[in-house]
Amino acid sequence: MMSDPQITVIVPAYNVAGLILPCLASIMAQSRADWQAIVVDDGSTDATADEIRTLDDPRISLVQQKNAGVSAARNNGLSLAQGKFVMFLDGDDVLNPTAFARLADALDARDDAVAAFGTFLKILPSGAPYPGQKPLALHRYPNGDVLEPMLRGNFLANGGHVLIRTEVARRLGGFDTRLRLSEDWEFWCRLAAEGEFAFIGTEPEVFSLRVRPGSSSGGLSVDWANHQPCLDTIGGNATIRARFSAPTWRKLERAMRASQMWECGRVNFTMRHYREARALMLGALRLEPTPKRVAMIVAAEVQRRTNCTFVSRLRFRDQDVAADL
Repeated sequence: MMSDPQITVIVPAYNVAGLILPCLASIMAQSRADWQAIVVDDGSTDATADEIRTLDDPRISLVQQKNAGVSAARNNGLSLAQGKFVMFLDGDDVLNPTAFARLADALDARDDAVAAFGTFLKILPSGAPYPGQKPLALHRYPNGDVLEPMLRGNFLANGGHVLIRTEVARRLGGFDTRLRLSEDWEFWCRLAAEGEFAFIGTEPEVFSLRVRPGSSSGGLSVDWANHQPCLDTIGGNATIRARFSAPTWRKLERAMRASQMWECGRVNFTMRHYREARALMLGALRLEPTPKRVAMIVAAEVQRRTNCTFVSRLRFRDQDVAADL
């Protein structure tokens, strides 16, 4: 392990044999060499740990624990981090070679920033590009004080395109292990209440997110009841609430509920649960009407009738499987 790493990348890994080596290869290919990688094997029952042991790089360490969930795995890695910056990269995703350099430069240039982030691309399980993605240059992200936009809806894919000041992540206590869904969004909200986020620009992407139709988060997302604990946790955070007037907070609570209801409906639609999807999407529209949601509901109805995808976010999961064959 590097004696004085500046960047620690924590890789929670659960049954990602066949995918973990490309993930770690993308870390080893970084243009900056002053990193350590802590892979936390969260009780995998496949060959994940065996594949990691084939690597001969002292900067990569393997930690094994009984299955306790992704938040516990991330927090375990955070407790061992030596770098002043930390990233949480899922074990099936891959970094752009310039990721560490660009993100760390942004944090070094912004003492007021607690995190730096960039864009991402989606890939299929095989590594092929995900169909129908919007060009990176057209993406728009907030910069600076991002607490309100983050509360209105999680604009981050996951931790793979975010670099965080380690001491801030530790001060916040890491991820809430009580949450089974949206634990990352809850953490980003607490982080955004601590300081500013530095957006490093649209191109190139920081990482590629591997979209796997059978992911656990997707399975949990279809049940609206699974979204409520995170909403309750964020809503009960006194530090976050104190940033806003009472009338503004009431509007934000409504927006948060609408955002999560919309996402639950969207996931149901991608799994062809049309009745549930329609009820949830219309519920979100009633809570917070927006032209975009109206357009998406129309697109969803056309897609349901024609089986032709017009919006990438509404793409059916069985079409992802077929596209990857």
